[in-house]
Amino acid sequence: MLLILPIFAILLPAALIMVMGKPRFLREIPQPQKHAETPPSISIIVPARNEEDNIPKLLESFHSEKQFIHETIIVDDESTDATKSLSEQGGAKVITSEPLPEDWKGKPWACLQGAVAAEGEWLLFLDSDVRLHPGAMRKITDLIENGDTNTAYSIYPYHAIEKPYEELSAYFNSLMVAGVGAFGCFELDGRDPALFGQCLLIPKRLYLLIDGHAAVKDKVLENFHLAKHLKEAHGRCLCYLGEGLISMRMFPKGYKELWNSWKKGFASGAAHTDINALIFSSAWVAGGMFSVISMLIGLTPLGTPAFVIFTIMSYVSNVIAAYWAFQIAGRFSMWNAALFPISLLFYQVLFAKSVIDRKKGIKTTWKGRPVD
Repeated sequence: MLLILPIFAILLPAALIMVMGKPRFLREIPQPQKHAETPPSISIIVPARNEEDNIPKLLESFHSEKQFIHETIIVDDESTDATKSLSEQGGAKVITSEPLPEDWKGKPWACLQGAVAAEGEWLLFLDSDVRLHPGAMRKITDLIENGDTNTAYSIYPYHAIEKPYEELSAYFNSLMVAGVGAFGCFELDGRDPALFGQCLLIPKRLYLLIDGHAAVKDKVLENFHLAKHLKEAHGRCLCYLGEGLISMRMFPKGYKELWNSWKKGFASGAAHTDINALIFSSAWVAGGMFSVISMLIGLTPLGTPAFVIFTIMSYVSNVIAAYWAFQIAGRFSMWNAALFPISLLFYQVLFAKSVIDRKKGIKTTWKGRPVD
């Protein structure tokens, strides 16, 4: 009967195909047959709170793309560092945020103020840790010209990993990609996805129609809830992967930043993930856990030769699945996949801690503000 564990561990990683089997890349967007005489006007809006380390790099990444950008708006969300002055030095239009209303979260409030001030026909919301690479705005323009004004587009920035501790984000990033329900095979083909919050492109007309971020003013993961409001207004959501054109460096300040960032929102995100995406994503994670449990059993007298052989097969199966998923989500190393139990156990511990703290009413502090 114990053989069931490694057998499940061999088979369950195949569930990834159902949620990540059809990745859709921004770089593959075709050029329109004929470019519009007047290119679409795009306003970039960046909510920024104490982002002095990120803002210069973000604005510098716009330099090669300026011809496609109508304006850049930085919403300074009560920063206590040099965010505002560095934004001005970088040539952005800076809006000083009004005080945060009691029933609002910081990011939706900042985004709304930027959207109200924007002049462009299209709004491109970016997190401050995002970077645009040459050709990114050209492809975003192609996306607009090939599409329509009843569609919101979101792009997942490829996670640029530089330090060993950042490798611990592997399962979180991979499950973020899987959880939007945009890249699955068969019936899970992206017809009803959620949205990525780091890079969101939406017609201003459509944004105002759904009441924009005012409709999700008290949400931590506003992107999930914004997608719901879009669908209720008969708008469409389409998601792409930004590898090669759009990237992000999420946690340059250390392990504590990584822990708090994932902790503040991942349990809430799981609660709002599409049920099919949640089932297949959980199956992949379960396969990894079964493989780890099988390895532990294999070290005991219960580990018969047949059990050990199947356990080895299960480990290889999970290494292959992890490497594939990690490479879609970011620049994670081969060693991370080969030693997947480390990242997997970190994910399980942090996720459990997040759920327990939510039930106890314990809040995580993020950039000086408590987050539910």
